[in-house]
Amino acid sequence: MGLDNVDMEILRILNQNARTPVSHISREIGLSSPSIRDRIKKLEERGIIMKYSLVVDQKKLGFGITAFVGLTLDHPHCCREDIVDELRKIPQIVEGHFTDGDEDMLIKVVTKNTESLMENIAQITSIDGIKRTRTIITLSTPIAY
Repeated sequence: MGLDNVDMEILRILNQNARTPVSHISREIGLSSPSIRDRIKKLEERGIIMKYSLVVDQKKLGFGITAFVGLTLDHPHCCREDIVDELRKIPQIVEGHFTDGDEDMLIKVVTKNTESLMENIAQITSIDGIKRTRTIITLSTPIAY
């Protein structure tokens, strides 16, 4: 990708806090603010920085359950965009990944309680092309970014 050590350091700093002021990055790296701003703009234009996002403490918002749900898909339907479109309609699904493991897809669900998780799983299993689910409820999250 043609990234040098300075670009990698900018990415490291922004990955820790995307709101880090350019002036702080400039002081930490030892380049002028305009140089840092130009590098960030180039990283955005090249699609290396795709977006800036917000990380929220879901439990403080009343969402006490985080679960990972493995989906086994009917193979004629596997990896079809219509399945992904239907999953996107369920707001409690915050991530989705196609995998090459035992399941075809792994999704992350954040919900209020086990009852609402059961409702979400019922919604998920009603989608045409989803054959089976396997749910793992998290107990804690000691590593997160």
